[in-house]
Parts: sequence; structure tokens; C-alpha cells
Amino acid sequence: MVQLRKWQPLLKLEGAQASYRQIVEGLVAAISEGRLRPGTPLPGTREMAQLLNVNRKTVILAYEEAETKGWLQSVQRRGTFVSQQLAASARAEPDATRRFALALPEEPAVAYFAANEQAAAQQGRPGALFFDNGACDHRLLPQAVLHRYYRNALRSSFTSNSVRHGSECSSHSLRSALADMLRHNRSLNVGAEHICLTQGVQMSLSLVASVLLKPGDVVLVERLSYPPAWEIFRQLGARLVTVELDHEGCRVDQLDALCRQHKVRMMYITPHHQFPTTVSLPAGRRQQLLELARQHDFCVVEEDYDYEYHFSGRPYLPLASDRQQRHVIYIGTMSKPLGSTFRCSYIVAPVEVIAVLERRATLTLGQGDAVMQCMLADLINDGELKKHLRRVNREYRRRRETLLACLHEAFGEHISVQEPEGGLALWVRFADVINVDELVEKALELDLVVRSGRQFSPFGHAENALRLGFASLDVDEIRLATQRLAQAASAIAAG
Repeated sequence: MVQLRKWQPLLKLEGAQASYRQIVEGLVAAISEGRLRPGTPLPGTREMAQLLNVNRKTVILAYEEAETKGWLQSVQRRGTFVSQQLAASARAEPDATRRFALALPEEPAVAYFAANEQAAAQQGRPGALFFDNGACDHRLLPQAVLHRYYRNALRSSFTSNSVRHGSECSSHSLRSALADMLRHNRSLNVGAEHICLTQGVQMSLSLVASVLLKPGDVVLVERLSYPPAWEIFRQLGARLVTVELDHEGCRVDQLDALCRQHKVRMMYITPHHQFPTTVSLPAGRRQQLLELARQHDFCVVEEDYDYEYHFSGRPYLPLASDRQQRHVIYIGTMSKPLGSTFRCSYIVAPVEVIAVLERRATLTLGQGDAVMQCMLADLINDGELKKHLRRVNREYRRRRETLLACLHEAFGEHISVQEPEGGLALWVRFADVINVDELVEKALELDLVVRSGRQFSPFGHAENALRLGFASLDVDEIRLATQRLAQAASAIAAG
């Protein structure tokens, strides 16, 4: 072990009392430069706190972040060590490449994204299936309508020579169409000036977070949440604090205590159909959340990824529709109703916030796709989008019922499913006799890609559940995919 008296200079922390961020940076630099070798044990958090003259919580936060990013590994009942995986990658690379990689370390692969890679690898295999997160079925898109509208938009853009002037005109047309849709369908009191266009939900989250967050800021996320979101927040140096979930969604009653314990800057939430559990946050909790945001002055980032798909009664209106609120930034997308090919999302916020976001977007995102923006505006204004959604909602309801029936037939009392009011996926909990992590691995051998519930935990905690998207599979594919899942469970039980 490195001599204890040398830890402070080793991490280059001479001088004022160090923050957890400085400790993380010191550890990363020492590992990158070879001063801490793979496998080197670190002092315990209490001992390191004494050596660095900081609060123990500061060291705990630093160790947790360094472990999350792959620099350290914690071994139960043994302690914390510099990750051995760094040694394997160093041996595999030539010297010049290794020096470059150490200077610019890559983040460890996230299991959530690994499932996407598995699905992509399976696409070339005949008969391979993927229970995704709830994507729409591209086969149901009105292809003739889309072709016609895109051709018209392309012809119009070239005729007017507007493409070369950037996308300000097309952007305004789409923002106006979206504002009209949001006023009529979701009761948002907005105009075109309240909307910033982006090229995907993750881009929207990244843009909003980059404006709101500074290193060390506290962000509240639900105990199970959308992995790309909390990875974005972590990349910006935010500290994640989790809020529990129950059968009604986010435990809003915990927020007051958390806000008194931490100076909360932002909360990220998916209240319409909670991701991944699909639960709709009830009205009482929504009002309580808005009141707490006002009292403690934190921003609520509301992602409404699939508002268009609702099968039981009238959907809840967004938090952002409350006329009294002043703390909600709303994120929606066109990729859910029209598929991932159409990379268009939008941020709704007060005019002064949109002005800041637009300036940041101009620098980082550049010009949007003017032709696609014109096409989407026309689809909304002419009612074609609404017509398409009315048709596919009937089909997706049928697919949801098929999956529910197949799951109950295959697994019986070994599963529990809280039937969602809408959305394009089911959250299925399994009895302890079925280990979901093993089930996912065995299913992959049967050409079925499924996401483990663990992937939706910001801290990688085990969750004996699966999120099963049903919309992108037709009825026969749903039956076959469920059969493979049941075969995987039987193979594990047989041993």
C-alpha cells in the first residue's frame, strides 16, 4: 500500500480542505498517470477522511463516484481497490494508444446501452426478438402519407431556397404547430416562443442539465429511472439522490425531508407513465410536488415520453399545464408517435429560459433538419398525426392485452403486473424463485433480448423485474417472445 503519510500529496490536495470532486479528480489523475496501479488498496473511508482532513461523507461520495465511473472497485469485507480492469485494458493496448487512453479515459459501458448493442447484434439473426423499452412499430407508420408529406416539404424548401438560410422559418412553423397541439391536447399555455427544438430526448435532457447544473449540485431521481438521464447528470458532476417508489409512483412525501437535508437544484421525473414501472402519478401527489418545488425553489424536469398512448379514461395533464407553477421544464418527443427515425424532441419552458437554451443549442446542436421540420409541422396541422395515433392506439391496446394473457399463462402466480393506464410497455415483477438476471442471460441464448430490472437503478441495485415493450412486436411475435422467456425460466429451473 502507498504509505499513509503520502496520500495527500499523491492526490495533489495540498492546501485548503478538499471537496469530493477534487478527491475524485486526484484519484483519476493518480491512476491515469500510473502513480496508483491496478489492484492498489485504498484506506477505508474513515481513515482516508482523517488523512485528508475532510468529512467522512466527502470521502464516501468520492469513492462512490470513482467506483461508478470504473476507476475503483469495492470488494465486500475486503475494502476498496484501484480497478483490476484497468490493468487488462492497459495490457491490450500498445504504448502510444495506452498513453492516449489514460489521458482521455472512457466511461465504462452501461448495461442499459449494452442491451441495445445486443439487440443490434441479433438483428442479423433470423427470428431474433427484442423486448425493448416501448418503441412504436415502424411497420404501422402510414408510409404513403409520410412519403407524400416529405416530398412536398422537400420540393417547397428547394423552390423557396429556404434551406440555405438555415432552419429558422421551418423551426418557427414546427414550434407553432407544436404549441397549438400542446395547448389543445395537454392544456399547456404556450406559444412558439416557449419551445426549443432538439434532436432527441437525451439531447433535450443534456441541454437542460448543462444550463441548470454545476458540479456538486444535487439532483433528485426516482429509485428506478431512465439510465441515459442520470448518466448525463453524473457527467456534469451532479450528485444523485434517489426518491423511493410505491404502487402510486414517486414517494413525493419524502421530498420535504430530502430538500432539508440537501440543497436540491433539480428533480427529474416521468409522472405520466413512470419509467420504467409505468405507474401514473395521481393528482394529489402532483400538487404536492409542485408546492414543494415552490417552497424549496428547485426545478422540476418533466419528461413526457409517451403521452400519446393512453388506454384507460382520460390521461393526466402534465405538471407543466398547472397555471400556477413556475418551476417545471417540460420535455416531449415526436420520436414516440413516429418512430426513432424522426429525431425531433422539444423543450417547453418560460421565454427567458428558452432564450438561454436557444443560445446554448446554437453552439452545440447547430442547424436542424429544415425539411423534416416542415414535414412534421404539416402532419400536425393537417391532422394526419392525430389520425395515425387514433389508429395505432387500438392496435397497441390489442398487443398489450395479448402480452398480459401470454405472461399469465406462462408464469401464473410467479409474476405480478400492475396493468398500466397507458404507455407501450409492462413492468413485470417476478417471484424470488425466478432470478431475473439469470433469466436475461438464458433468454439471450434463445435469441431473445430482454432488459434486467437492475439496469434501471442509478446505483445498480438488484431489481427482480423486467420492462417488456409490446408495441414493436406483432401479436405472433409477442407469443413467440413470451414462449422463449418461459423456456429460459424452465431451463434455469432444470439446472
